[in-house]
Amino acid sequence: MPSRVLMISTNQELAPQPVLPVGAAWVAQALHQAGFEVKFLDLCFEKDPANLIQKAIQTFRPDGIGISIRNLDNCDFLYPKSYLAEIRHLTDFLKFRTSAPILLGGSGVSIMPLQVLEFLDLDYAVVGEGEVAAVQFFQSVKAGEGRIPGLVCRGTTMVDTVPLRTNPNPVMPQLHRWVDTSSYLGFEPVIPIQGKRGCANRCLYCTYHTIEGKEWRPREPAQVVDEIAIAMTITGAKEFEFVDSVFNQPEGYLETLLEQIIRSRVQVRLHVSSLSPKGLTKEQVQLMERAGIISVVITPEAAADETLTALCKDFSAADVERASQLLGRSSIKALWCFLLGGPQEDEKTLAKTIRFINQRITSKDSAFLTTGIRIYPATGLHELAIKEGFVAPMENLLMPAFYFSPRLTLPQARSILQHGLDHPERCIFLSDTRLGSIGFFRRLSVMLGLPTPFWQYSGYMNRLMAGRRIISRTWLRSGARKKK
Repeated sequence: MPSRVLMISTNQELAPQPVLPVGAAWVAQALHQAGFEVKFLDLCFEKDPANLIQKAIQTFRPDGIGISIRNLDNCDFLYPKSYLAEIRHLTDFLKFRTSAPILLGGSGVSIMPLQVLEFLDLDYAVVGEGEVAAVQFFQSVKAGEGRIPGLVCRGTTMVDTVPLRTNPNPVMPQLHRWVDTSSYLGFEPVIPIQGKRGCANRCLYCTYHTIEGKEWRPREPAQVVDEIAIAMTITGAKEFEFVDSVFNQPEGYLETLLEQIIRSRVQVRLHVSSLSPKGLTKEQVQLMERAGIISVVITPEAAADETLTALCKDFSAADVERASQLLGRSSIKALWCFLLGGPQEDEKTLAKTIRFINQRITSKDSAFLTTGIRIYPATGLHELAIKEGFVAPMENLLMPAFYFSPRLTLPQARSILQHGLDHPERCIFLSDTRLGSIGFFRRLSVMLGLPTPFWQYSGYMNRLMAGRRIISRTWLRSGARKKK
């Protein structure tokens, strides 16, 4: 049985901000608790990853290697960039220098494991969470021997695998053990925490079912609070962000978790990365304030019933309206996320969303606008994209492919945005986050001790960067996929 496992987190994307490798840390901790000696390499800030890996192979002499891939590309319709060539260079480098078995994992791999294995010329990958599957894989006398739930082998089909979805109480990741958290906190002093896994919603474009499963799987609230308390003691962090698929689902989860936080008397500032407008109540918002939540990212994706229905959302424009009233009257800052150009989007529906942004997003809040939707296999959007001729039926989708409503053109959308937004400085476009100055502003904000979330300062930055923003004439220069 291999006794030494080298874990490598490959993500090097710094926009809009570097993201702590929580998933890879879960797996590293599980391997450690199973008796393996684990060395963790985080490549996020590395200038010479090959040299770092070479030294690790020489000094650590791994018996097995785990590679975590967070994203396959940047999901930017207007300026698409794939990360696969860089990852292929890394895996080729590894194969040339060691014969240790390699296991791929991470959300990017779970979305299309067979395609990634073929591209990287590797044999094994994990679909979904890897804490159990990785341990079983590296415990095998011969790597890949036997039937391991969640393990995908190159040359098979997805039917041959049984993705692992039965780990209700995962180990505590203990990020500080595996990752230099200070490097990330230098960009924004917030540590991610996961209160549950899975998603029971059926949004047209979403990949959460493949990555985390089709059911809600909450962790014990006391365990979540313990993780926060330990991280505060060891890292000095005072702010945490819940990165659940949807924070206010299933029913009762938000209340149970936040009441536990209040009872614990932990002094902490909290953020939420995904809040749904569905069923949001005044009592929930007040409880969030009491528990220390200071900002939320709320994800309606549209403010028109026609588009919401086409996206398979289980809420209406009226729900979005009610949520805006509740959050607008609260002290919680909200970043509203919209997907422009989804199914059934036309000038009329886009105008409704723009009108909502103008009338319902208060001065303390902002809007995040994404143009086009990345097409992934095994989603309803993939089926629709094939039907409407955006992609071919056998296309593997490894390279970025996007859906943009045939009822709307990019010039029309650009015109509506240019002439319709009353306060464009409050809007953040995906490509705005690619500007090189963003990292500098984030680090400066940390040094100055400015209150989080940092997106609340986007208005000031947008005024400074007005000539380089996405609504300028360069907005139409897209190398992205057009309808066939």
